[in-house]
Amino acid sequence: MARLTYVIPTMVAFFLCSAMAVDLRNLNDRTVPWYAQVIPPEPFRGFYGKIIQCMWKLDPICGKQVYARIFNPSTSVDDYCCRNITTVGVTCNRYLGWALSLFEKFKRYAGLIDRRSKIIFIDCIKRKL
Repeated sequence: MARLTYVIPTMVAFFLCSAMAVDLRNLNDRTVPWYAQVIPPEPFRGFYGKIIQCMWKLDPICGKQVYARIFNPSTSVDDYCCRNITTVGVTCNRYLGWALSLFEKFKRYAGLIDRRSKIIFIDCIKRKL
């Protein structure tokens, strides 16, 4: 039972990195968003399990585009990724943004992450792909 407390956060880190197209071999690279980040505790029981389910649906290329768009509004999300994001669904979109904002490094951007991830999702729905 104690091992699960380490396995689930480790899996979440793996999936967050893969969703953002971050090469896990480069986690010691100071340029990756997750450098030196501690995996935060679950905000509620089963949260990381839900995140993992969501990440299986999200194409890593699309995760990278969304991440870039959240922090740099001049970037864009292409049509393929808009289809992928809307297929993943609104709940997963919210949970993935929430998971990112749980990291200490991103806590100060929680409002920005929430707002922009909603905007990205709505913009993709409006495209009617």
